[in-house]
Amino acid sequence: MGRDCVDVLDWIEKSVCLSSVEWEGFNKDFGLRERLNFSCGELVCAAFEGGDKKARENVHKCLAAIYNIDFSAVALEKIDVETQPILRDVASVLEKAILDYETGLVAESMLTGYPCGGKEYVKWLKRLISSHKSSVHPVYNDYISEHADADDLAFYLIQESSLDPRFDDILALMQIGLPVDQKLELGQNYWDEMGNGNPDKVHSHLFQSALSSLDISAQRINKEMLPEALVQGSLSACLALSRRHYFKAVGYFGVTEYLAPRRFKHVVKAWRRNGLPEVGVEYHDLHIVIDTQHANGWFNHVVAPLVEKDSAIGRDIALGAAIRLNTSSRYLDQLLKCFEKNREAASV
Repeated sequence: MGRDCVDVLDWIEKSVCLSSVEWEGFNKDFGLRERLNFSCGELVCAAFEGGDKKARENVHKCLAAIYNIDFSAVALEKIDVETQPILRDVASVLEKAILDYETGLVAESMLTGYPCGGKEYVKWLKRLISSHKSSVHPVYNDYISEHADADDLAFYLIQESSLDPRFDDILALMQIGLPVDQKLELGQNYWDEMGNGNPDKVHSHLFQSALSSLDISAQRINKEMLPEALVQGSLSACLALSRRHYFKAVGYFGVTEYLAPRRFKHVVKAWRRNGLPEVGVEYHDLHIVIDTQHANGWFNHVVAPLVEKDSAIGRDIALGAAIRLNTSSRYLDQLLKCFEKNREAASV
């Protein structure tokens, strides 16, 4: 980076703890904001044009730090701290870069040639999902199902924590401004995530129970989170937070709902095979059934009506689905490598 550059990740991590007065000064310092914008451009250039893996990881760490604020309740001492002008500036540059990068990896054949009718499109989209290599991946169907021990399951849950704990909030955000039928479908999905009003059955609470069952701390999550899992967290937050990405989000999270049951049944099998506390597996056990229902409702009451209304929307839905499938494939490939490496090390 040049002499006028700022270390964007270091700046964000340090600045989020500062006072309202200090942030007011930052927001008025347009020289600083220009340097930050330039530095973001340099960072994404190194990450996605230069192939710098560390820079790419730092892009997602920057976004993770910003999204941690976006998805957190405000503390009383922070009510006068206005971070949005700068953090949104930073996020907008980084978000465009990650979406451009992921879009560039999507084959055109995954985005074209789809039917214009809603019901036919849903069948086409399901075939697209099921034919992708991440749909039936050996990390679930072989390793987790047949070989994973408690340490493997802990490592797996750490990676999944980039999305699962905030899925209820994502659903809440996606409902904003929707037509009634779509809002009702996502609202029912959201209410299920909220345990249908039972605090002990709220899904984010159940996921935390799974983490607690294996003594997984926040510090360990930060330390052991894979870069490929960070990508999943960044994309899910990015698509949910911005209204203009709603159609992509429909495709992206439609894949999540559709594949969860076939994946989670292997996690449940491994959990019980290892004799782990039953309270820790309730989250995944519940989703084997409920996400089948959610997926059907998602496709029939959200995807199909959108395409029926305007077939051009089908391309954006397919793009979101393709991005989810491709990033999931890279994540699961890396997860399998880590499992196999740990297994080899343990056998020595």
